[in-house]
Amino acid sequence: MMQKKTFDKKNIILLKVEEDDLNSFLINMDIDDNGNPLYQLDDLSRAIINTIPEYVFANYEDQEIPQTDSVEKLREAARGIYKIKDYDLMRRWYLDNEQAAYDELKNTGSSRRGEFGELLLHLLLRDFNGTIPLVSKVYFKDAAGVPAHGFDAVHITPDDQILWLGESKFYTDSKRGIRELLADLSSHFKREYLDEQFLIIKKNLQNNSIPQRDEWIETLNGCTKLRDRLQMINIPMLCTYPHDIYTCFSDMDDAEAISYHEANVRELKSYFATQNTHPLKSQLNVILLLFPIRDKKELVTKLHERLWHMQNM
Repeated sequence: MMQKKTFDKKNIILLKVEEDDLNSFLINMDIDDNGNPLYQLDDLSRAIINTIPEYVFANYEDQEIPQTDSVEKLREAARGIYKIKDYDLMRRWYLDNEQAAYDELKNTGSSRRGEFGELLLHLLLRDFNGTIPLVSKVYFKDAAGVPAHGFDAVHITPDDQILWLGESKFYTDSKRGIRELLADLSSHFKREYLDEQFLIIKKNLQNNSIPQRDEWIETLNGCTKLRDRLQMINIPMLCTYPHDIYTCFSDMDDAEAISYHEANVRELKSYFATQNTHPLKSQLNVILLLFPIRDKKELVTKLHERLWHMQNM
């Protein structure tokens, strides 16, 4: 377990279930000035937004940026996110109520893209699994001006040479999110798709300066058998969804709240297992990440507000 968190420095996110194939998270509750329960939306959104410079630039070392350059780097990172068309369309819909943006999202089937699930996945992998980004996802997303068709996260754990290829879904219906994750599992973890993605990763590693870059290029070049690839890959699959636990309980460490949460995540884990028909499922190192929140629209709106402010600083 990582003792020092990279982004969630105030420990807003609680790891509640930690198993080889299942991790679950809750948002820590506080009280306001009047003693009422406080759902920490501001601090959660801040922790997620804090991932953006690293997510965009794949600069995991968190090096000190000179004061004269820091504001410009933040602006550049935020603008990098909004170069991704889906994020810009979602901003125009959530913040400006622009019907044309909503219609375009619906017509292109992108109505649930650009909703920050990838940033939350990035945060969870870094803070709770000690990974580092291998390549910048934004690099390939905005290069062709179209949504990426690759994995939502491409990370590594340097010490044990594990490649983390993650997927993320953010739905109001948790079971639909699970089904969409399983659809990605089915289509992405097969020989042809992995061949294509390894080529893309290797190409972009050529422009990267992370330690072990040459080792990873050699590893990716040398690992050509599907069996060997699957052994070196962890597959974190994040489902973020609204749940009523935050209105039912004011303390996420309360025994009843913990029991209520566990019942929810065990049901979803069972649903994932019964719906998983991948022919190689016994050889896939899948880690299901479950993250209930209070309300999807309020979180996405708050994140767009913060991101829009960042790019206009």
